[in-house]
Amino acid sequence: VCAVAAYLLVVTTGLTRPYLAVTHRIPYGAVLTSADLTTVNVNTVAGLRSIPANQRAQVVGRHAAVELFPGTLLTRAQLADRTIPAPGQQLVGIDLKPAQLPARPLKAGDPVVLVIVPPAGLVGVPDAQASAAARPSSVTATVAAAFPPTTNGNVRVDVAVAQADGPTVAAMAAAGRIVLVLTTRD
Repeated sequence: VCAVAAYLLVVTTGLTRPYLAVTHRIPYGAVLTSADLTTVNVNTVAGLRSIPANQRAQVVGRHAAVELFPGTLLTRAQLADRTIPAPGQQLVGIDLKPAQLPARPLKAGDPVVLVIVPPAGLVGVPDAQASAAARPSSVTATVAAAFPPTTNGNVRVDVAVAQADGPTVAAMAAAGRIVLVLTTRD
């Protein structure tokens, strides 16, 4: 049994399989074409989930979710079905304190509502039963990326918002007046 196990280990260690790799630099959001891809034979790497070469058709037409460099082995995490920000959207970075977002880790594609809270100098909390004019304003958004907490506990989140809302969200984020609310996908 040990001899068979040793034989299989030696045989499979040198075994290579064809995987997809990038032929040249591909910017974030670009649509991948067949010319962007090449096939390379490599050993299966533990922990890396490279895309087998026979799945080329499933990769062509997808967007680069990150900037890709020549020789990079492709993984599904590097691809997206659509680019963020999409046409008519803007990407805004928000630095949030732990109390300004849910405890559940955010991931790209999560739909959220950005609630713009009143300045700290205003007294009182808006009444949930009040008229729509008295409620805090909000902006719908999509999480493009969420990063691990920094040493001070803050979490950096990139959100895609409608182009008309981008400046408002950026200004309110700079003032620390945004609370992120996670919603359900449609």
